Amino acid sequence: MGTKFSEFMKELEEETRREGPEAVAEMEALKAQYRLAVELILLRKQRGLTQRQLSARTGIQQSEISRIEGARANPTAATLTVLARALGAELRLLPARVERGPLVRSAGRRATRPRNAARSVVLAGRTGQAR
Repeated sequence: MGTKFSEFMKELEEETRREGPEAVAEMEALKAQYRLAVELILLRKQRGLTQRQLSARTGIQQSEISRIEGARANPTAATLTVLARALGAELRLLPARVERGPLVRSAGRRATRPRNAARSVVLAGRTGQAR
């Protein structure tokens, strides 16, 4: 095992590919959840808000905001829209980059190429938006 985080992640991705398409899909879903959490935290901090202040603006409990930011929750589109609106952002679905990986063969199945999810959810801050 490597000593750098980047080496660890590379090894984890290789192991995931060896486990098959289902494992790859699960890993991609987790990556998307963490990207969303990071975007939410960055937007909130750029706006100079605490979780408690964001809670007051949205009516969403602070504990739920904490779970979303910690990637331990599965928020609905409605919840994400409320959070985005309160942060002067918008919720978008963007096409994901499709990366061609090596062929992966599962027991009893034909070889397939693991792919990223078809869409990514992004919280995009709008420029010139009042805080």
